[in-house]
Amino acid sequence: MEKKLIILIFTLLFINWHWFEPVSRKNKEGIKAYNEKQYNKALENFLSAKGIKPGSPELKNNTASALFNLKKYQEAFEEFSKIDPDKAGISASDFYYNTGNTLFRLNKLKEALESYKKSLILDPENIDTKKNFEITLKKIEKQNKNKKDQDKNKKKDKKKDEKYKNIMKYLNQKEKDQMKKQKKKTGNSKKTRDW
Repeated sequence: MEKKLIILIFTLLFINWHWFEPVSRKNKEGIKAYNEKQYNKALENFLSAKGIKPGSPELKNNTASALFNLKKYQEAFEEFSKIDPDKAGISASDFYYNTGNTLFRLNKLKEALESYKKSLILDPENIDTKKNFEITLKKIEKQNKNKKDQDKNKKKDKKKDEKYKNIMKYLNQKEKDQMKKQKKKTGNSKKTRDW
C-alpha cells in the first residue's frame, strides 16, 4: 500500500511539474493576459520566461504575437524570423499567416504575399488567409498602377519642360534679335544723363 502511495505521489508530481516550473508558469500567465488583451502584461511574462529558456520556439511565437498586437511590427517580424515553423507551438499554416500579417503591416507586400501563399498551400480552406492574400494582391496591383501613372506623369512633365525650354530659347533669341535691330536704328548714340 505504501509503495502504491509513493508511486501515486510521484506520478501526480510529474504530471503537475509544469505548474511549478517558472517558464511554464510565466508562459501560462502570459497566455492568460494575452487572451484578456493585456498585451503589455503578456509580453512581460513571455520575455520573463524567455530569459530563463531563450531557445523556446513557443515562447518566441508568443512574444512575436504580443509584439504584433502592441503594433511593434518590426520587432514582431524579427522574432518570427527566428522561429522554425514546425516547432512554433502552432500549425505551420497559422505561423505563415501571422508572419504574412506582420510583413503586410511593414508594407513588405511581396513578402507578405509569399507568406500567405505558404499558409494557403498548407491550409487551402483558411478564409482569413484567402482574404488577406486578396487584399495584399490588390494593394500590390494598386501600387503598380500608381507607379505607372507616376512614370507617365514624369514623362509628360519632361516633355513639357523640353517644350518650355525650347519656347524660352526661341523667345530669348527673338529678344536678342530685336535688341540688335533697335541698336542699328538708333545707332551708337551715347546715353545722356538724366539729372
